[in-house]
Amino acid sequence: MAQAAAAAQACAQCGACQAVCPLYRATRQEEVSARGKLRLIGALSKGLLSPGRDLAKALDVCLLCGRCSQKCPNQTPATQAQRAAREVLAPLAGRLSAQALFVDDVLADKTRLEALAKAGRWLWPADAGLNLRLPGLEGLEKLPRPAARFFLQDAPKIIHGPKGRPTVAFFVGCLANYLRPELARQVVTLLARRFTVVIPPDQGCCGLMAHGAGHAAAARALAQAGMRAFAGADLVVTACASCAHAIASAWPELLDGPAAEQAQALAGRVAEVSGVLAEAGGVSAADPGRVAALHVPCHQSVGLADGPSPGRLLAAAGVELAAMDGHDQCCGGGGLFSLRRPDLSRAVFAPRRQALADSGARVLATSCSGCFVQWRRGLPAEVAVLHPVELLR
Repeated sequence: MAQAAAAAQACAQCGACQAVCPLYRATRQEEVSARGKLRLIGALSKGLLSPGRDLAKALDVCLLCGRCSQKCPNQTPATQAQRAAREVLAPLAGRLSAQALFVDDVLADKTRLEALAKAGRWLWPADAGLNLRLPGLEGLEKLPRPAARFFLQDAPKIIHGPKGRPTVAFFVGCLANYLRPELARQVVTLLARRFTVVIPPDQGCCGLMAHGAGHAAAARALAQAGMRAFAGADLVVTACASCAHAIASAWPELLDGPAAEQAQALAGRVAEVSGVLAEAGGVSAADPGRVAALHVPCHQSVGLADGPSPGRLLAAAGVELAAMDGHDQCCGGGGLFSLRRPDLSRAVFAPRRQALADSGARVLATSCSGCFVQWRRGLPAEVAVLHPVELLR
């Protein structure tokens, strides 16, 4: 909590964060901005507010996109402060809350997560009837069903590329492993033409969802497991900007001692696949006549400061890109946020959906698993939602 209190003290209350906060833009409410939340955190640290569920709910209304910290003239670490406060307040939600059960007992346990994914293949909603009665679940039926075979079940441990080329380690991520193995296979195909690809079989979730929700023990366990799988890698490549952000930023925060030093060293050797392929070159469009609109996720443009890479990759491949207003703005997904606060999530997404419609494109490309889920749930089924690499051959 000391980190959160220090951030609250550093905030000059200038309101610069409001200009870039997706939630403030959608609601014009002070309490959803970083400035408002830092006031609450400051009051909590001084004993003027008592920890309770109402305060926990107030601090939960944040997408953790990082734009406030990026814009702040004092470089106040507002995002880290909110995560730290959530860690203190998370137990107030109750050990048996749906979020706690999922994050602590399923997400942090690879065996249970696989079991849930297998069960989900048969329980996945075939229509929106149930979803319409459960706020937050609308549109889930548009997502891919869990795969019959997960990518890591059949993936080789190593694929030897051209002689003399560097070696990269592929971090698959939950979405590509369980729901979209075809994306993982496409990434491996493109990488293996240029590199030797190592796929550690014991990898799991990156832990960003647990970290953002304040479930520190689960997030730390996932970071530790990730470090055991990838600590010696020359370069870790993933098809999810949020996973790359987690490895580069969250793992060093979560770990202590020598493990933290190893994580900090690894942080400089992590990349979302778009930049790696753009630099390697030799890519081409799978369907030159297909027009796509590109969405650059917050964790790509803000978290990784790597916003140009997906566009650079697609332009180099000859993919025709439709101009889309606000292409690098938040889509409102935010991990568990779209399930916990579907009303606000939809309000943030609405201008993005309209911008895509105005672009005329029938394909939306985004390089984040969470953004994929948000776009897929919020768009008509006939509009394709893909990763940029799925437009290449």
